[in-house]
Amino acid sequence: MKSNQKIILGLGAAVLVGLVAYKQMLKPKTTDGVKIDTSAATGIDFQRKAISLNFNDEPKTLDAQKASDEVAIMIQSHTGEGLTRLDQKDNAQPGMAESWEIKSPTEYVFKIRPNAVWADGKPVTAQDFEYAWRRGLDPKVASEYAFILYPLKNAKDVNSGKKPLEDLGVKALDDKTLSVKLESPTGYFLRVLSFPTYHPARKDFVDQHGEKYAADASTLLANGPFFVADWKHNSSIKLVKNEKYWNQAEIGLNEINMPYLIRDENSEYNMFKEGKYSMMRAISKEILPDAQANKLQIRKYNVGTVWYFQINTTRKITGNKKFRKAMQFALDRNEYINQINGIPGTKPSYGIIPDYMPGIAASIGEENDRSFKDADFAKAKELLEEAKKELGITEFPEIAVLGSDASTTRRDLEYFQRFFKEKLGINLKLDFQTFKVRLERTTNKDFDIVLSGWGPDYLDPMTFADLFTSWNGNNNTGWSSPKYDAEIKKAMASIDAKERITAMLAAEKELVEDAPIVPIHQQARVYLQDPRLTGVIRSPVGGDPNFYFAKITESVANK
Repeated sequence: MKSNQKIILGLGAAVLVGLVAYKQMLKPKTTDGVKIDTSAATGIDFQRKAISLNFNDEPKTLDAQKASDEVAIMIQSHTGEGLTRLDQKDNAQPGMAESWEIKSPTEYVFKIRPNAVWADGKPVTAQDFEYAWRRGLDPKVASEYAFILYPLKNAKDVNSGKKPLEDLGVKALDDKTLSVKLESPTGYFLRVLSFPTYHPARKDFVDQHGEKYAADASTLLANGPFFVADWKHNSSIKLVKNEKYWNQAEIGLNEINMPYLIRDENSEYNMFKEGKYSMMRAISKEILPDAQANKLQIRKYNVGTVWYFQINTTRKITGNKKFRKAMQFALDRNEYINQINGIPGTKPSYGIIPDYMPGIAASIGEENDRSFKDADFAKAKELLEEAKKELGITEFPEIAVLGSDASTTRRDLEYFQRFFKEKLGINLKLDFQTFKVRLERTTNKDFDIVLSGWGPDYLDPMTFADLFTSWNGNNNTGWSSPKYDAEIKKAMASIDAKERITAMLAAEKELVEDAPIVPIHQQARVYLQDPRLTGVIRSPVGGDPNFYFAKITESVANK
């Protein structure tokens, strides 16, 4: 499903590997109007086995049971480890568990490694998993990712407060043996165990730090290949190799430095060209021509993320279904992809489940045509007039659209602002906020419309399909549907591929019909990476990028 194919765009057969030497001197960079001194930054340091890359945004939290954003999940995937971890092909491999026995489709017994320890040297125990999973479902903790634990027996009732934490289907039989019972057979269970919400937590450490737990480097405790050595909020973060990690001999990097938080893509690009960063996790179409002209090695992969407008159905205007449907019909997805996005591999989205997800015998996209007629302006205008009558208004008020302050988000929303004004006469007021604030306001439903993206947590369509259930903490639309919920429950309870996929697609159809979201596109990504840095995994599943297998190639570094 993932692609790490190396390509040169627009250069024919002339593929040049290596960094380009630049004569220009390093100039001070700025982010959010503040000058920063980047003279000490080094993209690749072979002697120290250290790399540097951009600290793209401040995570909302690094608490594994509460983390929900892309940056936090990437960091947690390096500082923590669950019972399993994913290999280069996204298959589940032994992690904290050295082995397991599947006693039945709904009962597992895991054996924790005898050499699994925390960064402070204390052993990782079965009780640490029992405590962490209960904590993730505790209504008082209010984890946005509690739903990902729902395969566990009684998890949903525990999370809603209907049953006590002790009724959850997880029990430490002894310090190194964990018994797990599931609500129903779950084909992707071993894969999802690698996700941060399933990582262990140590009760004594959590209790010691209370509200400050996981808020700073000093209040974080790692059990993965790296630990957070330094964290300057909204500025930088540094990961250092955890020498107590059970597989530390196979970890090729000693440090992952994110020394500056730079939101301007051009400044980040200059940092890469000047050798101050080892990679750019993504580049936009505006950067592509210069990267091509400088013969930089351009790579691509399927991000796996679906982007959409999430609409607050609890407000007067956006709560009107015909208003939402008008936006859905009017949007010209191919125009946006070709003229604005411009990234090879990007595809239109007409639902919430991306095409690459596995279906019955092939992929969802290969087996199903879920497209509808978009750019249907006549239908959209007709729906708008009906919406006005239902709302008792003659003109629509200004509608606020929330988005992060990233440069590509600004570009996209400015396009959509012009588009809906020109095509439908709808006035959109753009509200750009930092990533952290955007997340908080989305969670609190403090928006009319928000530009959102969702990437997969595991390789199964359920990671998208259950997103808009009434119990999912990431459903911020205020919308719920008994029919949608029923189809997802049916899919969750089944082990038959055809029955599962049919139910999930029926739920998606209900979602599209009621339009609490307006799907836009399925994201592909092109990026830049120093050729001396090898083994980096770019995958739609789990923490991205993944440096577990990364190494610095000495022969190239010494040239």
